[in-house]
Amino acid sequence: MKNREVFLRDPVESKLLNDGVAAVGEARTLQEIETLRYELEHFVCEGQYKAGMVRILESYLGNVSSATQPAAWISGYYGSGKSHLEKMLRHLWMDTKFPDGATARSLAQLPADVEDLLRELSIRGKRCGGMHAAAGTLPSGGGNGVRLTVLSIILRSTDLPESLPQSRFCLWLQKAGIYNKVRTSVEAADKDFLRELQDLYVSPVLARALLAADPDFAPDEKQTRATLRAQFPVVTDISTAEFIGHVRAVLEANGELPATLIVLDEVQLFIGDSAQRSTEVQEVAEALCKQMHSRVMLIGAGQTALAGSVPLLQRLRGRFTIPVELSDLDVETVTRRVVLAKKADKIRPVQDCLDSHSGEIDRQLAGTAIAARPEDRGMIAEDYPLLPVRRRFWERVLQAVDAAGTTAQLRTQLRIVHDAARDIAELELGVVVPADIIFEQLQPDLLRSGFLLREVDETIRKLDDGSDDGKLARRLCGLIFLIRKLPREAVADIGVRATPDMLADLLVSDLGSDGTKYRREVPRILDKLVKDGKLIKLEDGYSLQTRESSEWDREFRNRQTKLLADMPAIAARRSALLSAMFDRQIGGLKLLQGKSKEPRKLILSFGDVRLAAKGHEIPVWVRDGWGDSENTVVNDARAAGADSPVIFAFVPKASADDLKKAIIDYESAKATVDFKGAPSTAEGREAHDAMTARMREAAARRDEIIGQVVDGSKVFQGGGTEMLQSNLTEK
Repeated sequence: MKNREVFLRDPVESKLLNDGVAAVGEARTLQEIETLRYELEHFVCEGQYKAGMVRILESYLGNVSSATQPAAWISGYYGSGKSHLEKMLRHLWMDTKFPDGATARSLAQLPADVEDLLRELSIRGKRCGGMHAAAGTLPSGGGNGVRLTVLSIILRSTDLPESLPQSRFCLWLQKAGIYNKVRTSVEAADKDFLRELQDLYVSPVLARALLAADPDFAPDEKQTRATLRAQFPVVTDISTAEFIGHVRAVLEANGELPATLIVLDEVQLFIGDSAQRSTEVQEVAEALCKQMHSRVMLIGAGQTALAGSVPLLQRLRGRFTIPVELSDLDVETVTRRVVLAKKADKIRPVQDCLDSHSGEIDRQLAGTAIAARPEDRGMIAEDYPLLPVRRRFWERVLQAVDAAGTTAQLRTQLRIVHDAARDIAELELGVVVPADIIFEQLQPDLLRSGFLLREVDETIRKLDDGSDDGKLARRLCGLIFLIRKLPREAVADIGVRATPDMLADLLVSDLGSDGTKYRREVPRILDKLVKDGKLIKLEDGYSLQTRESSEWDREFRNRQTKLLADMPAIAARRSALLSAMFDRQIGGLKLLQGKSKEPRKLILSFGDVRLAAKGHEIPVWVRDGWGDSENTVVNDARAAGADSPVIFAFVPKASADDLKKAIIDYESAKATVDFKGAPSTAEGREAHDAMTARMREAAARRDEIIGQVVDGSKVFQGGGTEMLQSNLTEK
């Protein structure tokens, strides 16, 4: 059985028409209508999307008779589905009709409670003059004032010209009862009416048509054009009262305002860092919420929740009081329903196939934070041909390479999963998506954003010389590039490293045969790439080599060699680290002695320095196994006698070689960074970041060892009695 046979929608024949990106606005061209239909048919109204839609509809229906209609704010990172939710709500609100008679609500698979709310909405619309919806994206960074911008979105939804002078002219024609006459005359002259409207003040065709319909408008064409310019002037802004007046004039039918939805996408980008635009958005939102008889549901959207830390958005909280926050919780659900949905009779064969290869699947990235989990079994057949471990790997990679959120999770994963399923569609059941495909998918965006240096990209691409070894080398280097970008901080580190075993795990595609092959071939190819100067072998795996990074690595190695020969410097640094860690763990302790709870302060001394007791102080004399023996410390404690207030501590010489290496690596990396300074080129910054990462890793490894060694210290009272508690603080 081939992979394509198990899918509900054949990935070879089906298309991701919108490329995972929803455009908020009107659907007018044949392509836009086709895309809209696709999006409605594949809309997954579950999880946060369903919750958000229910919250918005319930709020509108519950407040339609109130003095104020609260506005909603949809927040979420780029690609979380904000625009998709807005677009679906806009067309479900109107129940948009298609040329073949189908409607938005008939095409979408909606939960019963959402259908009930939409049905109630339609009933409400019939009572108040019908239904209307307008949606558009505000221009990034400003542009015209917010009142004119929002008004243009509303005008566009009514088939009126977006510009205020032209739309006012059309409304005047309609009020005078001559709109059809003027338009017919213009079109009879073989001219496009809307195009002539753009030349409102100078079009002779429009002037003649107006005079023919209304001879009393002006004495001649010249005066007609002058009157048009005076009566319908170009303005750069309007007052809030004028804005509301225009909105009413556009929307009202027979004196009634329809049940109206207004969606403003990317409000946050529009506001930017402008306090003025933030204030204007406030005013427009308040006017629409309070001065439209509660018939208008306003929705704004941005990447940040209004309860967040952006001051210019926080002031909108009083207007947009219905929060709808989207995250990546529904990414998996959407990709499963839109791309990976299986035929009902093919789920069992898929599950049987995966069960037969459970050993290979369970060993994927073992020991990491994203390794196989028991709960994976409940979803692995749904995810096929994407293994759950690799889905988690992709999510972490996307977060790492796109810290600003501009590449996006939902839309990117939809596209990647769709293309990946198509690539293996003709292969036999049991062939899954290899993890490295994400590098090929992201490569253009990474290159364009500068995250992937052109030199590194060329190095990776040139490795593929058409041979099997060349193709494998290219795939390996793509994976290594992504893995090296994963965060290594304690909280964020998932434990994935560019080691031969983990790289082989991520490359496996044919579950039945690839495991053995790649675990044999990957180490050989990695060794060859190191020999050819394409990779550097580090403690925690491999890293890509560039000309600049090669120079930084050479400087690092030279400093390593020098420091390795300077034993006094290493000893001094080790002693300082031990002292600092000892002080960190117990330096702040204050002991309370006796029934009177007399405070006793610990005074630390290290090495050969032994402090005498003063007043209420308790001297702690610390020595380590690199300079003294445990017997020496015990003998000194015994010699001091049981009445001595001195505490004798001994730090054993444990993990000596590992600690020495960690100290040398950190000091060498730090010295290299200090010596090289702040680079001015992209290649230099890449090398700087790599060396800084090496420095952080060495510091983390060094501090972990130091902490363990110090915590294992032995503590003796005067007289030689050893404290046997579990850790240093308790001792």
